[in-house]
Amino acid sequence: MQSCETSPETKLVVDRWLNDYLTQENDQLGRRGPVCPFVGPAREGGFLRTKTLVLGRDDTTEDLVQGLREQLDAFVALPVPGGKESLAAMVTVVDGLPEHRGRLLDEAQARLRREAARRGLMIGQFHPHCPEPAFWQPSFAVSRSPVPLVAIRYMSFHDILFLHADPVLFEEYRTRFADRYQQGKRVPDGFRKLYDSAPRLSAESGLPYIDYQSITLLHALHHPRTDQPAESTFYLAGQSKELLFALVLGEVRACQEAMAADDLGRSAWHLRRGAAGMRLLSEFWDLLSTLSPAEFHAFRDELGAASGLGSYKYRSLEFALGLSSPSMAAAYRGDPTAEIEVYRAVHDASVYDDALGVLVRLGRLEGAAAGPERDTRAVRAAWAGIHQEKTVSSELLRWTESLMDLAQSFGRWRYLHLLTVERIIGTKSGTGGTSGVEWLRRAAAARVFPELWEARSELAGGPGPAGCPVAPRP
Repeated sequence: MQSCETSPETKLVVDRWLNDYLTQENDQLGRRGPVCPFVGPAREGGFLRTKTLVLGRDDTTEDLVQGLREQLDAFVALPVPGGKESLAAMVTVVDGLPEHRGRLLDEAQARLRREAARRGLMIGQFHPHCPEPAFWQPSFAVSRSPVPLVAIRYMSFHDILFLHADPVLFEEYRTRFADRYQQGKRVPDGFRKLYDSAPRLSAESGLPYIDYQSITLLHALHHPRTDQPAESTFYLAGQSKELLFALVLGEVRACQEAMAADDLGRSAWHLRRGAAGMRLLSEFWDLLSTLSPAEFHAFRDELGAASGLGSYKYRSLEFALGLSSPSMAAAYRGDPTAEIEVYRAVHDASVYDDALGVLVRLGRLEGAAAGPERDTRAVRAAWAGIHQEKTVSSELLRWTESLMDLAQSFGRWRYLHLLTVERIIGTKSGTGGTSGVEWLRRAAAARVFPELWEARSELAGGPGPAGCPVAPRP
């Protein structure tokens, strides 16, 4: 990997994108003004630099991270007159990154965000399929560009929009801009709301384990509404599930990154861990099944409209597994952290989309058959063909079965959810406004990665199925 000057042809493409998109207003943005308010002033002042980072065929995400880290160093070293730092920006084109590997750029940016923030910098990624949503209108995927690139600039006051949800990033912001939020100073109401509600890092105790795991902060978040002992079990189980949703979602995204790098062995490893996380999640239904109906009803009224349907980590996981729904994402409107995350998942490809992309690149499936209106017969035949080879030592077959492990563990989680709810509340309505058991029964009958399941019927020699059930939406 090496840095070089941008070719005239690429520079023309980037300039056209800057002129026609970034510096223009966009009705889908949800606010007035240009898509990026920094580009115009930076160009006019002569403070916008363009570089190119050439990615080799065998370069990994780690290589990309290191290359971008060097771009951060190069940006800081650029001469900028005092007081003009807010105008400085650098665009680095990532040359040699195939379109299906855009996820590697997403991962590299995620790894460098905190490092950049500690230096007072912001780093953002752009590529043809970038899933990043606009803050004011998350249904709009704002960060899509004709070529993969990153933009680097100095942190500014308005970056509360991008830094409020992560306590480490927010601390870097607060260190630089807290004085602007002091009483009596004019601050937009939306900024102040984000600033006041942002998660703070707790003070260190000096005990390594407690500090490393944020144990004191973790236990301080336990707030049952009643003095019913069973509610504490319900409450802690719910919080623990949220952490495990984040774990499984992280493994799914890591699996997708490995697919983008055409590393099926590493992809299968992350699928294996994700499936293990889902199995652990399923164990919580055994714990919750120990609540008697009377114990649950003793505190149920305190839940109000609260329901697991409101979990944005679980919803993002569903979307990542292919059960995406913009209408469900819209239910999180009003909470910036949740809304941004679920819409990012809506804009992103699912793990199944990426798996079909792998089959296309391996010559197992025609590209058109894996598109948005996929040819289910062709996809089913492609999965069946892998199993018909009967090579149990094949990396491709192991990867395929790892996908099935995740699909099965997710299906088991949903089915146990149904049984637990039916055991505790019977056929009463659910707390989230659903029909309760009936809705869960329809959900449990659906399958993620449907053609992977259907291929089993073809291997058995019977007629192909009409199709797996579609996941219901409340």
